[in-house]
Amino acid sequence: MKTGSLHLDQAPPEDIPFRFFLSAPLFGIMAGCLIAFRGNSLFLTTWHMETVALTHLITLGWLALIMMGAFYQMVPVLVGGHVPYLPLARIVHGGMISGTFFFAGGLLRSNEQNLLTIGGVLLSISILLFLIQLTIALFRVKPNRPTVLAMQVSIISLAVVAVLGGLLLGQLAGWWVLPFNREIMKGIHLTFGLLGWIGCLIMGVGFHVIPMFYLATSFPVKQSWWILYLLIATLVLFPLSLVMEWGTIWNIIMLLPAVAGSGLFVLTLLDLFRKRKRKVVDTTLRYWQLGLLSLLLSLLVCLVYPWFPNQDLLFFFGLLFLMGFAVSITNGMLYKIVPFLVWLHRFSSLVGKVRVPFMSDITPAAKTHQQFLLSVATFVVLAIGIASHQNWIIQLGGMLLAGSSGMLFGILYLSTRIKVPEV
Repeated sequence: MKTGSLHLDQAPPEDIPFRFFLSAPLFGIMAGCLIAFRGNSLFLTTWHMETVALTHLITLGWLALIMMGAFYQMVPVLVGGHVPYLPLARIVHGGMISGTFFFAGGLLRSNEQNLLTIGGVLLSISILLFLIQLTIALFRVKPNRPTVLAMQVSIISLAVVAVLGGLLLGQLAGWWVLPFNREIMKGIHLTFGLLGWIGCLIMGVGFHVIPMFYLATSFPVKQSWWILYLLIATLVLFPLSLVMEWGTIWNIIMLLPAVAGSGLFVLTLLDLFRKRKRKVVDTTLRYWQLGLLSLLLSLLVCLVYPWFPNQDLLFFFGLLFLMGFAVSITNGMLYKIVPFLVWLHRFSSLVGKVRVPFMSDITPAAKTHQQFLLSVATFVVLAIGIASHQNWIIQLGGMLLAGSSGMLFGILYLSTRIKVPEV
């Protein structure tokens, strides 16, 4: 069965994406609690081990889990790829959760070697299994659509991120010496992680799901290809500039293609939102608007930083890109994807036989709007806290983050617990 260009008959069992999606907010709670307890000490230098732990609670605990769940769901359904050894997804999920927990715990306990080793091994195994499954599935599909190419670039970027992360972890543990300066390795790690793994996937999926979910016109194919080509150009050229140590001017020049591609993505989406057939403004649309604005601001900070190197600018970039852009959009999309999957697996076959809920009934709009307002408050308070270095403001932001993440978990959990009516 196909619905539009969707291969719904190839959808994985519902528990596979749900276990990834429901686990992510729990790491948001952990990140919020860490900020609430440690406060301003987390925002003094990006090299602080507790700051690295916080970053990975968000990138590995929140973003990677949601993105892996999305890959398992969307590769079969969206692009028609067959994911082999699908039950391994449950092992990947368990390894990612436990690995992230041990890894962050090792960093928080002053580089506790045993915890770091256990976390590193679990994460390595989980990511390797995931890469094998999704590489086989994706690279059997011809990259004749922008979404397919974006997913392929995202998977390749994850592989690069994992290798570099392993090298950095090994150097931290004293196992080996890095082939390049640690700062250069960190820069490449961040480039492929943020731009390749996260950015390419969000944009690539956005090409397809925005028109579908918001009844907008199709994303212009020509512009989709240009966006991806520009992102790929920076993924190749910026790391080369770092390794060759060409200097600040060339680093900025190599970033410009990604800035142009991201700007084109934002402007095109905003135009599609403006022209959409269904003019209702819901929480997920608000999350997209917040995310797109944050992406533009993060790129501006990225271009300014080389001229005015300041730790606060780095933290603002992280806040804008990770929290404002990536977390906001993945949060919003969960409110579209989870109800859709619940309805597809439990109620689509019952239409005409019994009364079935609408997707809007599965995830109540009032609750999602309240959680969105709490997320915005979190973002604003943390921004003020970072700018002012007021410990109590940052701690308040942490409490708000924990509360927002907890509320998201509650909404998603209740949505997935809806029972199928008896025929």
